[in-house]
Amino acid sequence: MSEALPHPDNFHLRSARGWLELGDHREAEIELGNLRPELSGHPDVLEARFQALVGQRRYPEALEIARRQVQGDDADHRGHLNLGNALFWLSQTEAACEAVTAVLDRFPKVSALPYNLACYCVRMGRLDQARAWLDRSFALGRRETIIAFALTDPDLRELWDYLRELDPD
Repeated sequence: MSEALPHPDNFHLRSARGWLELGDHREAEIELGNLRPELSGHPDVLEARFQALVGQRRYPEALEIARRQVQGDDADHRGHLNLGNALFWLSQTEAACEAVTAVLDRFPKVSALPYNLACYCVRMGRLDQARAWLDRSFALGRRETIIAFALTDPDLRELWDYLRELDPD
């Protein structure tokens, strides 16, 4: 867990998170701009900035933030997820797959890592591998919740029939 920000910076970060929840990524970015510059590398600030950039589809900048996350706090799985996703959104799918696969052993209980690998494998046409990654994700997380989410994920559209067969509803 990262150290809390001092006042008034904690207020600006909470406000930015509120804007993110409301879907106003530009306002979140503006709010993050009110933070003192020396706090720009704080893990929670980097995460909020990443989300604000992604919401504006500014993927090259989001990739740079994800790289900073991984360099700054390599023990936090969020940076690795963000790095993989930014590469994926920039159509660097093989690099995304390599980045996430490289940290699987370090975060063996994070179901989002194999889930994301399934998405990457679908894009690369590796459907058997994608199913295997999804199965691993199910084993790590709440299976029914992950299946329900996957059935709405357009990145997994090619596996929806497979997922429907697994869905208990």
